[in-house]
Amino acid sequence: MKLLRIISSGVIICMIGIFISCNNENKDTTYYIPKHVESLEIPLNLWNIKTKSPSFDSLYIPLYNQLDLREIGIDSSTNVHLSCTIEAKHTVQLYLGVKCEMPQSFLLNEDSLSRIDIQGLNIYPILLKKGKSTLQAEVNTTGEDWSFETTLYDSLSIAQLYAEGQSCNIIYPLIPTETKDIMLTNAHQNVLSSPVVLTFNDVQGKMVSEIILKKDSFIYHVPELEEDISYMCSMKIGKTLVRQPVLCGQDDNSLVKFQRLRQMLPKGHPRLPEIDGALYRLQFLLNHPTRYEGDWWWQFKITPLTYQLEHLFSHLEETYGTSDTEFNVNFISYRSVIDDSIQHYLLVTPNSIHQDEPLPLVVIVRPFCENYHHFFASPQLVRQWALNIVQGLANHHRFIVMMPEGRMPKNEDLTPMAEREIKLAIEDVKSHYNIDESKMYLQANCTGGYRALKFAEANPKLFAAIALYAPVYKVNYALSWSKQYTAKSQLAKLKDIPLMIHYDPLDEHSTPEQFEELVADCEHNGIPLTLSVKRNSGKFYNVVIAGCEAFEFFHGKQK
Repeated sequence: MKLLRIISSGVIICMIGIFISCNNENKDTTYYIPKHVESLEIPLNLWNIKTKSPSFDSLYIPLYNQLDLREIGIDSSTNVHLSCTIEAKHTVQLYLGVKCEMPQSFLLNEDSLSRIDIQGLNIYPILLKKGKSTLQAEVNTTGEDWSFETTLYDSLSIAQLYAEGQSCNIIYPLIPTETKDIMLTNAHQNVLSSPVVLTFNDVQGKMVSEIILKKDSFIYHVPELEEDISYMCSMKIGKTLVRQPVLCGQDDNSLVKFQRLRQMLPKGHPRLPEIDGALYRLQFLLNHPTRYEGDWWWQFKITPLTYQLEHLFSHLEETYGTSDTEFNVNFISYRSVIDDSIQHYLLVTPNSIHQDEPLPLVVIVRPFCENYHHFFASPQLVRQWALNIVQGLANHHRFIVMMPEGRMPKNEDLTPMAEREIKLAIEDVKSHYNIDESKMYLQANCTGGYRALKFAEANPKLFAAIALYAPVYKVNYALSWSKQYTAKSQLAKLKDIPLMIHYDPLDEHSTPEQFEELVADCEHNGIPLTLSVKRNSGKFYNVVIAGCEAFEFFHGKQK
């Protein structure tokens, strides 16, 4: 396929030009560690590979910026030897992060590397001495995943990588009142030798407890927590801080408590739409069958809502966007000027916000996978792991992120009313936060890509860049207000706006055929296009909310 060849060529040039130095004669791949290491992150994309059966002994250059042993015809259940050279200016402690499902082992100058004992990430401490070192890996092609992705990190970057992966996943969030014991979800204290600190603050921001984690200890007693009260648990590893709302008490009791407080408010109170929206979602989750079907994430979905409601009732005379004691992820309801109806959006912010600091805004357009139901009960928002990813991205990049409901039922084109409502939701965010209007970005996944293109074409001066994940470019709508104004017919309006298309060639849900024509049309209309490929990502882009590739693409772009 022509599209794939274009992408492959571009990726190889990028890798050779930036990250590595290759000598094909002696099959040596060398990675250079700079003298001053600060937030180091070096992908090890190229390796020398050797196998006995079939016979292979050569430098391997992957097609998609990620080693995949199927590309060189290796058989199943084959032992594969990989090696590369790392040259350091001085002795330095680094960490090897590995994404690989294959059985694996590592040697540095013939000495075995030992994995850090944590779940979820394969991290190996690696002490490099001054000069050249040889890193070797042994993998076995067993199972379905034959990809091998490795990156070198320093202590700050590995702490940040790990910590942000624990957003809203620090401890088990429903804390029993009988014991007031908390339990860690992972061995956070094993990542680095430096202290890991947990703090608990109430919704007013007052710290009620602070704990320094001990090696191999997973349970801690926190007697200061009060019954049926929600708190913000924060964890600091290195210089990275992540947060998670927790509840000391029963979730059902919290619903009764907040329903009673809501009945005491006068009719027409300005914060009633927010309260009613959060109560709706809390009650929906408490009655959802997955509560009793072994959904590991279920309790993690409850406490962001109990904390949001706790915060709302404690700050009734204020409005959202005025306090760092709010959680990063909130479910916002506002009254639309179109017909005075209550409309909704998801809002995600960094941990801390300074009113004098203008922040970029990422607007996410929903795909068609949503059914006819309340926005706060939509499938995208039920996936807690997806919300956690957005929380980590917003905090890492210091972006504000929103996903408006936008009056868009399933299988409907972007109507003029839907376009207007999205703009009203954006204006609502701008009325509460200091948004840098020169750095507003648009992202969408799968079928949402069509709606995003239509919205950007109707508002070409609004966004500094657009990122689409495996977008659908042509759509036959069950409901369409206009057959004339398609995304293709209006694409020229996006001339000179940077556009990224990211996809996984192994994703059978959103295949390259769905956006091949968009690539050609971008070239024809003078739209600066970046193609990004990540093989074996394991993501179906109709279910994720936001992606790291898009946020990295947005950085530094402005109108």
